[in-house]
Formats: sequence, C-alpha cells, structure tokens
Amino acid sequence: DDYVLLQHGTTTHGGQSVVASRKTEPLTYYHREGPLGDLFRYATDSVGARSVALVGLGTGTTACYARPGERWTYYEIDPLVVAIARTPQLFTYLRDCQPDVHVVIGDARLSLAAAPDASFDLITLDAFSSDAIPVHLMTREALQLYTRKLRPGGVVAFHISNRYLDLEPVLVELARDARLAGATANRDVTAKQKAELLYGSRWVALATSAHTLAPLVRQAGWSVLSPAARVRVWTDDYSDVWRALRR
Repeated sequence: DDYVLLQHGTTTHGGQSVVASRKTEPLTYYHREGPLGDLFRYATDSVGARSVALVGLGTGTTACYARPGERWTYYEIDPLVVAIARTPQLFTYLRDCQPDVHVVIGDARLSLAAAPDASFDLITLDAFSSDAIPVHLMTREALQLYTRKLRPGGVVAFHISNRYLDLEPVLVELARDARLAGATANRDVTAKQKAELLYGSRWVALATSAHTLAPLVRQAGWSVLSPAARVRVWTDDYSDVWRALRR
C-alpha cells in the first residue's frame, strides 16, 4: 500500500514510496546504503559538478543522487519506460529531483558513441538484471567505448544483480583484457530494510587506476576484483551466456 513498483515479468525495475517524506529517497537496488550509494559517496564525491551517463532509466530513481549544476544523461532504449518515469501519477523521481534531466532514447551503445570523448566522470550500466541481458553492452569493444568516454579518474560501473547469471567472471576477464582496475560489492539487506523496499544488489566498478577505486575498498568494504577468470573474453564476435549460468 505504501509503494508504487515498476515490474517487467518477475523482475522489479524500481519503486517509489507514496509517503511524502520518502518521495525523493532512492529505493530498491539504488538505496544510499547499497553499492550505488557507495559509488556516489566515495568514487565521485570529490569531483565538482559531475557529468554522469546512466544506461537504463527505470523509474528514474538515481536522479535523486544528482547535485545542483551537474550534467546527467540517461540512455534508455524503450520509449514506454521514459513515459512511465515521467508520469507523475506513477513516479516523480525525475520531476522532483531532476526536472531538466536529459534522456536519450535509443540503443545506449550507439547513442554513447555520439557523445564527446572524455566527457563523463561516471558511467553506470543498469541493463543486466532482467532475464535477457543485452550482451553487446558487455564486450571488449563496448568497454573500449566506455573508457574513451570517461574523464581522467572516471569510473564505469555495472549493475550485475541477476538470479540466473553470474556476470562477474565476464567482467573480470574484460578488465584483465583492458588492463583496468576493478572492485566489486555484493551486499544484502536486513529484513527491516527489505520491508522498507531496500534491496540487495551486486555491482562491479572499473577504472584505469586502482587509486580511483581505493576508497570503495578501504571505506565501503568493496573487494578487489579477481585478476583473472576461467572464461573467454566476450567480444562483438563471441559471447557464451551458457557458461555464465549459475550452477
């Protein structure tokens, strides 16, 4: 009774409280005590007015992490999702937190390619939590694109919560192949938090320097990403979802 949820099949893609005092509180996988909150608190907090690219809009929850004067761009392939996030009878995160947010409709990889190089402090990819993952966003060539679009000291973060697939080994090999530093967090929630619509989530962050990710490891309890995994590097010509299935 206290929440509006966005669900696609059996997967929740965001939710918002109807209680006025909690309307701008990030909920579900994106709450402030979760890994995404860590990223904004420790990996980008010292940056001035941040430039952020977010692949996957959902309900627009993450808009409430924005600070005045920042440039945030959402990349969303489904116009219906954009319409849902902008319908105030359903969700008001965008209206209340970032009414002037820029939303680009289309395939995120193609749209990101058109953005200027070295233009983002953080790129988040939140497109892997449903049953069918967009493999072309998690390949050697895709990661090369993301790193070109990052400013020095920037971070690219993957939300890999998934009930069927373990995507961390795929990112381990992509990071090794690209010679990037990596850190990972897989954080659960208490029963009390879950009752407040806060979900556990799993994230991987990559950067050109381990120094960039050190605050996540030292202060937020993230783990350094393994140096290698027993999978073949995914490319635009090769991927193996079968091997990523949870045993």
